[in-house]
Formats: sequence, structure tokens, C-alpha cells
Amino acid sequence: MRKRSSKRLAGCIAIELTLAAAGWSADFKAGAATAPTARALVVEDAKGNRAVFAQTEFRITQSLADFVASQLLRSQTLDRAALLFRWGGIGARPPQPDDLVAAITAAIGALEPATVRYGHRVLSVAAVEKDKCLGSLNEDGAVGTTGCSEGVDVTGIIRAAFQMVEPAHALLKRGEVARAFPVQAIALGKQVTVLALSGESALPEGLPPRGLIFSAFSNHDAPPPLQDARVHAAIQRVLARVK
Repeated sequence: MRKRSSKRLAGCIAIELTLAAAGWSADFKAGAATAPTARALVVEDAKGNRAVFAQTEFRITQSLADFVASQLLRSQTLDRAALLFRWGGIGARPPQPDDLVAAITAAIGALEPATVRYGHRVLSVAAVEKDKCLGSLNEDGAVGTTGCSEGVDVTGIIRAAFQMVEPAHALLKRGEVARAFPVQAIALGKQVTVLALSGESALPEGLPPRGLIFSAFSNHDAPPPLQDARVHAAIQRVLARVK
């Protein structure tokens, strides 16, 4: 049974949490596409839950992420929790949100039966037909159009959680706005979880690296204060939601 909360884009938790009977496994579909300044890899499980991994050649600001998410929420069967927007970290071309929307839309339109594997800290997605590599997700969250490797087959369902968290701060002056930071986790089966934080973040201390892909530069261009108790709690919360 699928349980969804609100799809509001900021200041809230947007959760996609799907539960299944023990021992149930999913067959995946996947699609990949590129645009001049963006690329996207989409994975869909047998229940229709989707995970979108998109990478750009321009910085991802919160306003840009919210705009693109709102466009996709209206046109596609997607939840904000399952949309991961990542800046490649090299170069800073002018924002092209239309490229991002086009790449994701085309990847969804290209969905086909696929095998998902995890090995050597790389998530590999290959089309069943001729075992063609559709794309990969490296240990730093980078989205590749090649680079598939051998690994253990991923089985199960896609679960995703997203929260905008506002760190503790002093009393704001008139006109000041408290900054909120996105914290996101996407799990594919029980084998691999992607943790996404904004800006040039480091992997939070104490998290076991096994089965974890850490994607910085995601969903926002500023890094969250990882020592803040609210941020730490949000990271633990989204990871717990996708277990």
C-alpha cells in the first residue's frame, strides 16, 4: 500500500513510502536521456514508484529545483521526494531549467525493462535487451551515461523521503528569511540507498558507508550546517523512512 504526504515543495516533509509483503521482489524499468546541459536516469519498480537521478552543468538553486519539480509534478506521475537534482560540480553554465525538464521527460518516455545492480560502490542500470548500459550512479552521486559494472542484482521497491530543514538560528530581523536546506534519501530495494545533501557537503560522520551513495551538490547550492542538531535529526529521519 502506498502512503503519501503532501507534495508541498518547501518547509515540509514530502514522503514516498511504499511497503510490501516480505519476500516480494520487483522487476524494474529504466530510461535515460540527455539534453544540452542535463542528463537523467529514471528507474521504476513494479509498483510504479519512480526514482529520478538528474545531473546538470549548471548550479541547482532552491528556486530552480522548486520550479522544475513543480513542472514535473504537473506533467508526470512523480513525487518530489523521488526527484534528485544534482549539479555536476564542474563549470557553471547559465541555468537551463527547460533542459532539465526535457531530459527527465524523455527518460520517462524511454522506460524499458531493466536490470539494476550494485557493486564496487556503483549503481548500474542496464536494459534487459542486449544488456545495454543505460546509465550509472557513482559513489559520489555522479550520473553517468556509461560505466555499468558487475554487481549484485537489486530487488525490491523504491522508497524515497525528502525534508526541508531549517537549522537553529537567532531571532531574525525584519525582512530576513531563514534559509532551509533539503535532505533527501532514495532507496532501491534493501541493497543501496542514496543520501543527497546540498552544496559542497561532506558525508556526515557516523553513517555506515556500506550500500550508501552520497550525493552532494544536490537540490540546493548552499551546504547545510551538518553539526546543527536539526539537520542531523533530519538526516537520520529520512534514512529511517526509506529502510
